[in-house]
Amino acid sequence: MRKWSFMVFAVVFVMICAPAFADVKVLFDENAANEAAAGDDIQAFFNQHSDGSTVTWVTTDPYKGNSCLFCTPTQSYNENMTGWSFPIKETPAAGEYRYIIFAWKSDGGRGVMVQFPDNAAWGAVTTPCVEPPAPGTRRYIAGENVTGWTGICVSQDVPAQWTVVARDLFADFGEFTMTGMALTPFTDDGNGDYYDAMMISSEPLDATAVGSAGKLATTWGDMKR
Repeated sequence: MRKWSFMVFAVVFVMICAPAFADVKVLFDENAANEAAAGDDIQAFFNQHSDGSTVTWVTTDPYKGNSCLFCTPTQSYNENMTGWSFPIKETPAAGEYRYIIFAWKSDGGRGVMVQFPDNAAWGAVTTPCVEPPAPGTRRYIAGENVTGWTGICVSQDVPAQWTVVARDLFADFGEFTMTGMALTPFTDDGNGDYYDAMMISSEPLDATAVGSAGKLATTWGDMKR
């Protein structure tokens, strides 16, 4: 009887506590030492800039917390960010990931985009918007895709206010290794785009967990609370 009770307890413990042990990697949020830039200033990681684009930390209008990233047109990017090698897998093991969550907002533009390279290779270009699964594209777009670069258009509406996006990277793009990022505010006469609280995890990230009580947490357990 004791053995059976212990087994039941163990199963219940795992069911309740397993999410707390999820691997979570904060790509950027408050530029803290436990984020992907490891304490360095991530704005400097975006070392390539098209048409005079800039990436800066701003404190005037963050989604939550004290700061967010603001990128001006047309795009700032780096396909090989220092220390970035994040495997996206269907069944993540330790140090592997599947899900992503972030917040974004467009300042006057017709669309907003974020891109993720696979081992330093950017995504394919076929048609502006495709439905998942769309392996090889690795772009999320909201509003009008004025670039014509292929990606998953998560919304037809421009996020004129802060909007949280939670996605299954593997279901959307298949298996890949994230080695960098591009922030792409387009060339559509907008001032630029804000990005905040971007993280990846081995467990699903629930957008409803992001509320007025606080910023996206750095652990799955905190997010669940």
